Amino acid sequence: MTVSLRPATAADAPALAALQRRAFQRLYERYHDEGSPYLRGEEEIFNLLERPNWQVYQVLAGGVLCGGVYFCEREAGEYYLARIYIDPAFQGRGIAPEALRLCEATVSGARRWYLDYPVTEERNRRCYEKAGYHDTGERREQSGGAITLGYMEKYV
Repeated sequence: MTVSLRPATAADAPALAALQRRAFQRLYERYHDEGSPYLRGEEEIFNLLERPNWQVYQVLAGGVLCGGVYFCEREAGEYYLARIYIDPAFQGRGIAPEALRLCEATVSGARRWYLDYPVTEERNRRCYEKAGYHDTGERREQSGGAITLGYMEKYV
């Protein structure tokens, strides 16, 4: 299955928000994390699209919209991967690691990419490792200890 990225526009926000909600529902039901993307919607996507240092992409598999990825440059050459999500019906097919590689290829001059993930979510960690990320060992509790985030990075 061919994976591709397409820059998102404001017209794509409703579909991306619906996909994001489906993709993060399981995690929200497990952790009840107030910062969960499950609780965010179109307005957040509109806001990200308006920020000059943010990039929002649709993830397509075989030409079908199946997810999204958002990232920004926080410091010169350092990019924060804020979110990647794939519709549950498409998960487990290697789409996310390939989308990450494609995402990284959109930026020239990047030195480092970094992200956070729920440490209890082994599938997420494995996905990022497949894309070349390494766990930094740093941990931070969120939502009153309901969720612990780990941090991963990749030098390019």
